[in-house]
Amino acid sequence: MLAFIFGVQLALFLSNPITLLSVITLLATLIGSSCTVYMMIGKPINGLLGLISALGYIYINWQAGHYASVLDQFVFILLIDLPLIVTWKTWGHRIVGGVKFLRLWGWLITIILMLLLWWPVIWIYTQLGDTNPIWDAIVLIIGATASLYVFFGYGDSYTLWLMSDAVNIILWISALFAGYSASSLPMLLTMAFYLATALYGRFWSIWSGKKLIEVKD
Repeated sequence: MLAFIFGVQLALFLSNPITLLSVITLLATLIGSSCTVYMMIGKPINGLLGLISALGYIYINWQAGHYASVLDQFVFILLIDLPLIVTWKTWGHRIVGGVKFLRLWGWLITIILMLLLWWPVIWIYTQLGDTNPIWDAIVLIIGATASLYVFFGYGDSYTLWLMSDAVNIILWISALFAGYSASSLPMLLTMAFYLATALYGRFWSIWSGKKLIEVKD
């Protein structure tokens, strides 16, 4: 999976004008893809690499006018990257004994709260001049919720990542056709790759609850 996305992103990078934005996009997408794969299989990863990719995504989304996605990345840094920087060798140990999952009532509360937040967040980011507030708002809401569940060790986070990745794909398709970001295609490919890793994480990895592996130093 990594070899494929690395090859595609490098080919795309070399076939277009090389700019500061394109360099940051390449580094962020490659590092982010690597971190996503290792998190998917429950392996210890260095949160510093995740932090670097998140900072790259902050720059990319800021340039695109996706201000809600900028906040989403800051939430990701706070709840996932920073804890990983402190405990990266033992981070995966907490799920060795099993992954927690929400019950039906927990899912109902989660979905209702996200839907209730959607319109106020759309209004806020419309006022801030977001280029695509409808989809960007839900990216923030779903992504922040998923980051929170990862922080507390819930396997349900991958269901939310699936939703987040699907919405991110719509967001970057919109950006690609509207032509307001030179990073649209690389980011669209990255979001599609994230969707594939989220599918694996949800149904076949340790996060699915079907596998329990011992994560070693």
